Amino acid sequence: MKTEENEIILRRIARYLEGSLSDEENISLNKWIQESDENRRCFEQFLNIWQTKDPTLFNKPIDTDRALEKILQKITKNPVLKNIWIYWGKIAAVIFIPMLIVSFLWISSKQKKLMTLSAPVYNEVFATFGTRTSLKLADGTLVWLNSGSSLKYPDKFTGVKREVILRGEAYFEVTTNPLMPFIVKSTNLSVKATGTRFNVLDYNSDTKSEVTLVSGKVYVSESDTSGCSKFISELTPNQHMIYYDQTKLFKVDNEETYKYYSWKDGKLIFRNEPLSEVVKKIGQVFNVDIELRGPKLQDYRYRATFEDESLSEILKLLEISSPIKYKEIKRSPLPDGSFPKKKVIIFPAGQNI
Repeated sequence: MKTEENEIILRRIARYLEGSLSDEENISLNKWIQESDENRRCFEQFLNIWQTKDPTLFNKPIDTDRALEKILQKITKNPVLKNIWIYWGKIAAVIFIPMLIVSFLWISSKQKKLMTLSAPVYNEVFATFGTRTSLKLADGTLVWLNSGSSLKYPDKFTGVKREVILRGEAYFEVTTNPLMPFIVKSTNLSVKATGTRFNVLDYNSDTKSEVTLVSGKVYVSESDTSGCSKFISELTPNQHMIYYDQTKLFKVDNEETYKYYSWKDGKLIFRNEPLSEVVKKIGQVFNVDIELRGPKLQDYRYRATFEDESLSEILKLLEISSPIKYKEIKRSPLPDGSFPKKKVIIFPAGQNI
């Protein structure tokens, strides 16, 4: 039985023995007794103990010799009670069981209160689209949250691990504690570290997740709602892993990693990236739907660094430095009065849409 169920049953048995059990509780207790042989034996043991006791013992100082004498007299008159273990159990029970029941209930109540007081309180912080935010956790770990991301974390870490829940992208500088690993759980991945610097990207709207290790070591596993995660890979410094959510395949590259977490410094760095990846990243940061038209533009490679520019400024810089044009689509209110996500169409220069 669970602790709470134990407490309820013990209270009902105690009231039954005292004769103060209500009709409804009596029906519930009988139902519990009939559920299993174990329940029936448990009830009979309490009943035997209660029937053996001398009620006068609890109204005055306990005379253990007198109690023992009375128990032995009962034993000699009833051959069924010849089992020595039952005898000793009854002798001890005459003196201690009622006090133990009360003590158990009191301790259980205190434990629940202590657990409630000591249980960590979870907080959640959000970074709205187009912004970044940073915070310091209870263990000293520093976290940067990227645009459109959230982090759920406790006000204190207890137990054998430090666990936080990420939605979106975040950069972590984890305080070292080998005895209490730091675990980042996202939609698709679980990343474990004991003290290191790394970046996790896992937006629900994307089809792939990424982990970038700057220093130290991390162990990456697939997230599993059942609690049993499947190990994927161990990463060492300057390694970048891409995990494809649909196929469960992944790849790990050794490369210069700063471009993957430069966002925490207000920068968007692209180094020979396909324009399709460039506009996807921009759309992710600013929560805008960017449509890239024209097959040639999909593989057009782009190199640039943007630092704290607005969406309009970035689009103008793209237009100046690439063979493209862009058009912002006018938004009309939806039936509920809200507006759809902003949409931008990028198309080859020299063409019209």
